[in-house]
Amino acid sequence: MRQGIPHKLLISIFLIATFATIDAQNKSFNVNQLNGETLTLPYHQNDLTLEYVGIHFDNSDKITYQYKMEGVHEDWVKVGTERTARFNNLPAGKYTFLVKAANADGVWNETPALLNIKVLAPWWWTWWAKLVYILAATTSLFALYQFQLRRTLAAEETRRLLELDEVKTKMYTNITHEFRTPLAVIQGLAEQIEGNDKTRASIQRNSLNLLNLVNQMLDLAKLESNTLSVSMIQGDIITYLSYLMESFQSFAKSKNIRLHFLPKVQNLQMDYDPDKLMKIIANLLSNAIKFTEADGNVYVQVEETKDPASIAIKSLEVLKPKRQLLITIKDTGIGIPKDELPHIFDRFYQVDGSMTRKGDGTGIGLAFANELTKLFNGTIAVESQVGKGSSFQVSLPISNIAAVKNGNATHTLIQEVVKREANTERFADTFTPSTDVPLALIVEDNKDVKAYLATCLDKKYQLAFAADGQEGVDKAIQLIPDIIISDVMMPKKDGYELCQLLKKDIRTSHIPIILLTAKVDIDSKIVGLQKGADAYIAKPFNRAELMVRLEQLILLRSQLQERFASSIPPKAATEAIRGAEKFILEDAFIKKLKKVILTNMGDEKFNSTELTKEIGMSSSQLYRKLKALTDKSPAIFIRSVRLQKANELLQTTTKTITEIGFEVGFKDTAYFSTCFSKEFGKSPREARK
Repeated sequence: MRQGIPHKLLISIFLIATFATIDAQNKSFNVNQLNGETLTLPYHQNDLTLEYVGIHFDNSDKITYQYKMEGVHEDWVKVGTERTARFNNLPAGKYTFLVKAANADGVWNETPALLNIKVLAPWWWTWWAKLVYILAATTSLFALYQFQLRRTLAAEETRRLLELDEVKTKMYTNITHEFRTPLAVIQGLAEQIEGNDKTRASIQRNSLNLLNLVNQMLDLAKLESNTLSVSMIQGDIITYLSYLMESFQSFAKSKNIRLHFLPKVQNLQMDYDPDKLMKIIANLLSNAIKFTEADGNVYVQVEETKDPASIAIKSLEVLKPKRQLLITIKDTGIGIPKDELPHIFDRFYQVDGSMTRKGDGTGIGLAFANELTKLFNGTIAVESQVGKGSSFQVSLPISNIAAVKNGNATHTLIQEVVKREANTERFADTFTPSTDVPLALIVEDNKDVKAYLATCLDKKYQLAFAADGQEGVDKAIQLIPDIIISDVMMPKKDGYELCQLLKKDIRTSHIPIILLTAKVDIDSKIVGLQKGADAYIAKPFNRAELMVRLEQLILLRSQLQERFASSIPPKAATEAIRGAEKFILEDAFIKKLKKVILTNMGDEKFNSTELTKEIGMSSSQLYRKLKALTDKSPAIFIRSVRLQKANELLQTTTKTITEIGFEVGFKDTAYFSTCFSKEFGKSPREARK
């Protein structure tokens, strides 16, 4: 040991190297003279080995060390003469490595060597990444909140709709049920009416029709609530179906349609509910007959098949038998468009199209038949082609579980269906060409509405009838009626099409048309008026309103006659009626007639027969058209045009009266003077002054 004052620390610490793992191969690098510097490392190079050395020229091998990594160690770590410090997997952050040494006398240097170390965070833990995480988390929480809120609102809306639907169904059922009481009273009172058999029969038939509709609506409500039960019996289904066919023969004959029953088996014992099976068959069969043209055919085929349709049953648990009863009802009727087929079993759905079943019925029958078929674990399929007919196939499972009963007794409901559908009343035209009573054409496919209109108009109008839109167009062109009353929803052509066609045809453009329909919404009314209808009356209509409308439209005919009277100058006539643009076709027609007459003015033999040939109309069409527009026959109209030209020549030329008479087709001067005086109220000589 040395004597005297201990040596001051003559040692300095010099960091000469650092080693850091930079990849999987543990490569290292040297960094010299890092004392006091800052070492920045990426996140994946965070395994460090630091070497340090103290410089002292006296007993350097006895120098001892201690170090501390601020951020890792709280106290100094004494390592003796060890000159290496190792740190593995340093977390991202800032660190300060401190090291100091002591000489052999144990004197420590006052100022330690230091190295600042910064380990960078990975990219997914940078501040902007954290911001993205926060935003994503916030967005996710908000989206989750919105989702939960929407689900809660949807659940609440579903609950509310279910409650509303339940209330509506209950109210609908109660109101529908209440219809039965007044209908029963109407039917009872109708039976007590004596005389007027047609009116009584019409009341009974329509009240029965409405009662059946009410019953179907009630049964549909029961089907929805799963409260409609079946009453199965076991019997010969072929015999029962044969009885049904016989019941519909009279209805088919009333439409001049042949109904064929074609069973492929003579008898077949199975379970069935007579009432509900009858409703299924009646709906399908009555539709087939109703929408088949006269002289058409309806075929009902019955067979047993081994290829059943698999369908879950809702209302009762039965075994799914492998045998099936297949009932095919095929007609040669008007058919259904392909794009409408998927919807025909939807409730209240009606096929829309001029050649289809548009406007007839309520859209309940097929839906009701479909739901009843499902009640038996059966199916209904349909194939159809417009113009070639439709084929409905009802497939029912065959079982033999129910008790054997006589299910072939007469069913009152079958008779009611046939009575409701069969209406053999025919409507004959009462048109007599020689009479001056106005002719009204009624275009209506419902026989009871047609009969009621006939009773309203019978005393004041001649009547002609058409059963559909196409027949209405044909009869209007043939007869040239004074007025037309048409339904909107009809087969073949609807009222809108009829109105549009007739208003564009020069032969019928002048005829007032009243559209009579149950489509009372404002859009339908606007469409009707745009097509040229002169009036639009909603069903059920008031008889007084109808008669007033008819009188007003007949008055319009009188205004037309004033407008087109040959003695009125065209300009004055044009101003005589408001909305003169409505009569463009009539103006052109009268102008054409006058041009033809003036072209042949000098021909004394030119008459109405020659005029019809020039115009391209029949004599009756020309007569009724001219009579409606001018209240003159073609012969009188030709004479009036000649006389108007004569009056013009008298005013503008110096020709003699005889010369003018010859020029306008009058070879007899005395007859010319008589006709001129009758037309203008003064003689030709007086007219010239």
